[in-house]
Amino acid sequence: MEGEVLVPGCGLGHDVRAISAASPAARVLGLDIAASALEQARRFSVAGRETYQCADLFALPVELTSRFHWVFEHTCFCVIEPRQRCDYVGAITRALRPLGFLLGIFFLNPWDPGEAPDGGGPPFPVTLEELDSLFATGFELVEELNPHASYPGREGREMMRLLRKRNSF
Repeated sequence: MEGEVLVPGCGLGHDVRAISAASPAARVLGLDIAASALEQARRFSVAGRETYQCADLFALPVELTSRFHWVFEHTCFCVIEPRQRCDYVGAITRALRPLGFLLGIFFLNPWDPGEAPDGGGPPFPVTLEELDSLFATGFELVEELNPHASYPGREGREMMRLLRKRNSF
């Protein structure tokens, strides 16, 4: 990844540091609403050109609008309430530059049947059809694949998608 990269809901910043270490030219911003998580993220050794900001993705600060070449999604989408998913897509659309990329690892089936917690999450499952519907207007699907490696217990339950923001959005 090159240019400006946003990692929404970055928590302790593991993905932020991994991207920063793998892409030395990238400027990676970890965004989270939890100041305590960002305090812990900042305690880790710097891996590259990463920074952190405490902010609400759904009330994206104006200085983050149309700034990013990339958004890396890994754990933010699956923990927000399903009713917020359209707002999430809107926030990502606002954050990306025209023709910017969203690389997302989406949690399709977070539990074995009968394991779902009361209320269904988080994490909340999503179907490929719902992803298609949510992202169809503002994004084109470039590539989709099952990750070769997953966290233990997530094998076969995730889908990686590379989406490109349409120029008109």
